[in-house]
Amino acid sequence: MDQFRVLGGLTFAGVNGKPRGLWNTDTNNFVPRIGLAYAINPKTVIRSGFGIFYDQLGILRRQVSLTGFSKSTDFVASLDNGQTFIANLTDPWPNGFDRPVGAGLGVMTNAGQGISFFNPNLSVPRMERWEVSVQRQFSHQAVLELAYVGNHGSDLRSSRQLDAIPRQYLSTSPVRDQATIDLLSAQVPNPFYPLLPKTSLSGSTVSRSQLLRPYPQFSGVASDTNEGYSRYHSLQTRFEKRMSAGYTVNVAWTWSKFLEATGFLNDTDPVAERVISDQDRTHRVVISGLWELPFGKGRRFAASTNKVLGKLIGGWQVQEIYQFQSGAPLGFGNAIFTGNLADIPLPSDQRTIYRWFNTAAGFERSSARQLASNLRTFSTRFSGVRGNGLNNWDISLVKNTGIAERARLQFRTEFINAFNHAQFSNPNTTPTSSSFGRVTSTSQWPRTIQFALKLLF
Repeated sequence: MDQFRVLGGLTFAGVNGKPRGLWNTDTNNFVPRIGLAYAINPKTVIRSGFGIFYDQLGILRRQVSLTGFSKSTDFVASLDNGQTFIANLTDPWPNGFDRPVGAGLGVMTNAGQGISFFNPNLSVPRMERWEVSVQRQFSHQAVLELAYVGNHGSDLRSSRQLDAIPRQYLSTSPVRDQATIDLLSAQVPNPFYPLLPKTSLSGSTVSRSQLLRPYPQFSGVASDTNEGYSRYHSLQTRFEKRMSAGYTVNVAWTWSKFLEATGFLNDTDPVAERVISDQDRTHRVVISGLWELPFGKGRRFAASTNKVLGKLIGGWQVQEIYQFQSGAPLGFGNAIFTGNLADIPLPSDQRTIYRWFNTAAGFERSSARQLASNLRTFSTRFSGVRGNGLNNWDISLVKNTGIAERARLQFRTEFINAFNHAQFSNPNTTPTSSSFGRVTSTSQWPRTIQFALKLLF
């Protein structure tokens, strides 16, 4: 025990010769933009563009840790389960407040607890974006556009756990390794006792795994790094029929893939896990349109009707927006899976809220046989296993009525989720849960009808 030594601790800006700045200024953020357009003929145009963009590192000022300079005082009304009271509303803190010590404890600040610190060497996250598109006009009213759009992110922020159990002590078994679990969780004499009262390390014993950490005097050490990156590629199409003959239509379809590496499958992994992003949506379709009903003055039908009837049947419009979007990719945690990944998704005609995916594809369901104290190999998310997507219609009926030369009255009826289509939340993906594979909630409003009356002048 006399040989036991620990290293590491918090330092403070402007204290003991440390610089007052939060980070070393990143001065090489060059942000060029370039765009090109070439008309092949009067109806066909090729466009291209490239740009570099940076995030605002300065917003991290609001995320700087106040460890040592912020402390809360708990309200303790009784020490004997309410038989007597030492505090009341008149004097809620009879023993005074626990005051922050600032930087006075030096590297012992927050010992026995988790700490995080501001990395002074952070770079500004960077995005490189480009596009190549072809636009073709088919008539005076119709335009079709096809585009390839890409985005590469680099130096993205990721949270790094710097106090993880070294990987040589963790199990590499594909099944539960009870011997390793018992070894790491075993209670041993606590070398910090009784130096850290009122902390997670205040007891006379402590788990062996805690003492194997690089900084065992803390329950966790975390910081942001610039090890993350992302890759986005997409085909984006758009068809527009401009307003003519009383109607307009816009159709857009995006087919994309979004990969990211912003987290670590294991805290000791040398690089971030490259995985499908939780923001990835393979397909997105949006159809919108407006139709002016052909009734009333100046329209195809009943154009010469009397003034009163003309105001009743004229000025009507129908607007709609339809959205379809693929669901989010799903993951199953640190699960044991012995089957074929291709067997997990179910065909759409077999999928129900009671069995969204194949729960019998090879998952270990027993709580007693789950992994722990191991190096994880099962991916965080899978592109082929997804939650429910978006499938929604919003429709509105609008009536415009002229009441004076420069004024008109507009009445609107809006149907949000017009067909009351259920949009389900993601299913339960915890193999040990009795609800595994089930959808237990919705994520979209039920049909909502709202009315509005507006005077425009």
